[in-house]
Amino acid sequence: MKTFLYRIIHNLTANKYLRETEFWKNEINKYLEWYNGQMESHYETPSPKDEEKVKCKILEHSAIMTWFNLHQKHKYAVDLKLPCDTFSGKKILDVGSGPMPSAEVFNDCELYCLDPLLPNYIVAGYPLHYYKKNTRFVYSYSEATPFCDDFFDAIISMNALDHVDDIYKTAYEIERILKPQGMVRFHVHYHKPSATEPIELNDRIMLEAFKWCKNFNKICQTTAKVGSEAGIGESYVLWSNF
Repeated sequence: MKTFLYRIIHNLTANKYLRETEFWKNEINKYLEWYNGQMESHYETPSPKDEEKVKCKILEHSAIMTWFNLHQKHKYAVDLKLPCDTFSGKKILDVGSGPMPSAEVFNDCELYCLDPLLPNYIVAGYPLHYYKKNTRFVYSYSEATPFCDDFFDAIISMNALDHVDDIYKTAYEIERILKPQGMVRFHVHYHKPSATEPIELNDRIMLEAFKWCKNFNKICQTTAKVGSEAGIGESYVLWSNF
């Protein structure tokens, strides 16, 4: 029975990662159309003017880096509702960063980007070598990271906690690697389970998982974020301890 259940869980997890990889792979084609002006906007970000375009030797890289500058970084600052100097001089972790270090919008910080699909992103065509020298990419699951205790000054996550395999193990790991007076800021999507987002989060689960975090509270709850609207019965919730 245990073997049967393990196989089911393993297959569901593998399917989740496959679908997430396909999503990001397909996004590159959309970035190209957006970059070339074949698409007026993507997630409500207008197609770039010529002077806004990043020029790399590889066209796909040009499109990705332009999208990173004009959309991704802006989204992090706006949806996390933080000034760009919030983490100045601090060591921060972005849990479930995806293929781009969008938290580079925050100035003068040492950034670690954690994601279990980093090799998949590289194969799909995402570059990791154009970014700041103090940005590091970490191939790891959120439930068991390679960091020592009390390593980070701040830990953030943007629409990723519903993608993890186990929210309680993830929360425990965040407690372990965060300094005692460390800062947390999570933008969380509340929705019914899906293939790529199998965890259904709510206030009760978030408060239970992060009960160790002093002053952890809900900052706001909305039905929109930069570039998209939540589905019927869904919402975006911002949690923080500062």
